[in-house]
Amino acid sequence: MTLSAVTPRPNCSAAEWQARVDLAATFRILAHYGMSDLANGAVAARVPDEPDHYLVHPYGMFWEEAKASTMIKIDAKGQPVDPASPWLNDGVQNLCQWIFGSRPEAMFFVHGHEEEVMAVGSIEDGILPLNQPAVYLGNITGYIEYEFEEDEEFGRHFVSRLGRNQILISRNHGYYALGETAAEALFRAYFLRQTCSAQIKTLSMGRDLHLIDPQKVARYQDQMARSEHYNYDGKTEWAGLIRLQDARDPDYRN
Repeated sequence: MTLSAVTPRPNCSAAEWQARVDLAATFRILAHYGMSDLANGAVAARVPDEPDHYLVHPYGMFWEEAKASTMIKIDAKGQPVDPASPWLNDGVQNLCQWIFGSRPEAMFFVHGHEEEVMAVGSIEDGILPLNQPAVYLGNITGYIEYEFEEDEEFGRHFVSRLGRNQILISRNHGYYALGETAAEALFRAYFLRQTCSAQIKTLSMGRDLHLIDPQKVARYQDQMARSEHYNYDGKTEWAGLIRLQDARDPDYRN
């Protein structure tokens, strides 16, 4: 996923180290685009050659500080492999179990609290078919009521609401964007914020809405699902994002 070879650290496979680098890059890139929330939110990755192990960040780390070496490996129960690991956010541990445990194809996810997504997730209509990213995201996005207590019952409910969706908007709270690659998860998170921002601006004008015709939406979505030319997986943009991040600060690779 990166432009240059990465030398793995001792006691770490090349596949795991690459996932660590991609994970740290995703944190940094999201922060660059104003999509971080101090030390809150999360990005996580599955270890490619250990599919029941995941990589998360130490709680309190700001996204701008992310480095490959600081990511913490946890097992399928959310427990750190190294008992001496720093403090973890138990919410992220739960998310890894629910998302990675129920979606074996998912390799990365982003959990964010962008104000635009909070706002749109707080209205009954949710995302409206008002713009291009809304069309792209409309049939891969689900919704769930936000709960402050994340017990086992809520975990089962979360998995049920996630289903086969690639994005789950948590009402009044934030979102979860999944991807088979870091690029795909980042791409979905980025354009989720874009469609929500555009919708807020459109509604603020107080004029009659020109919604995209539902039949056209369905046709476009079918075409996107069938065609290889849409590339709504971030792979077109990823190399450029990495080049720019390397130019800003390459120490995320350490």
